[in-house]
Amino acid sequence: MAHILIIEDDPHLGPRLKRNLELSGYRVTLASNGRSGLATALSGSTHLIVLDLMLPLVDGLHILRRLRREKVSTPVIILTAKGTEAERMAGFRSGCDDYVTKPFSLMELIARIRAVLRRSGYEARQLVVNCGGLTIEPQSRQVTVDGRQVDLSPREFDLLFILASNANRVLSRNFLLNEVWGGQVDVSLRTVDAHVAYLRKKLVKYDGMTGAIETVYKVGYMWFVGSDDEPVR
Repeated sequence: MAHILIIEDDPHLGPRLKRNLELSGYRVTLASNGRSGLATALSGSTHLIVLDLMLPLVDGLHILRRLRREKVSTPVIILTAKGTEAERMAGFRSGCDDYVTKPFSLMELIARIRAVLRRSGYEARQLVVNCGGLTIEPQSRQVTVDGRQVDLSPREFDLLFILASNANRVLSRNFLLNEVWGGQVDVSLRTVDAHVAYLRKKLVKYDGMTGAIETVYKVGYMWFVGSDDEPVR
């Protein structure tokens, strides 16, 4: 299991990233400031680092330059609101392996993490979620029911993956909006409702489904399955 270090001071984003990367099968350490993050990164105990740039105590570029100066070759993905061409080039010149700007898609970040790990020589174990009649393969981004592939858009896949990975747990519409759309300013709660409606229309066509997206009034949605049909990975 790959060990990922997140260095992120946002008290909401850091824990959210940690939780979702753990759901995707990674072991995750979260550092909330640059000093503790640098100490963990220098230990060489992690396979990949997700690094914010604007950090208290020690900024992200200093961390990255120090790592490369100390010959620590751990892959680094910069995750930041700084997105100008000059800022991106500064990150790559300092030794980062990829650069993702906020707001971002969670599933795109996971895909980039897998790609960077693969390039670094680490082959991540493919994790499959089997739940409620669905088989969800996050690495290939495929969903099947009884061997038949379900044709989903990228956002529909992201939404279904998060729901099924949290079977029988109510997830608020705000939570789903943040998880799937990454805080994009041009989307609203109605966007979540519309994508849930699209998913339901697609899934209802398949026999063998023992799970379903349930609406929880005034709260959000959950992937409901019987007590004997929890997610299997």
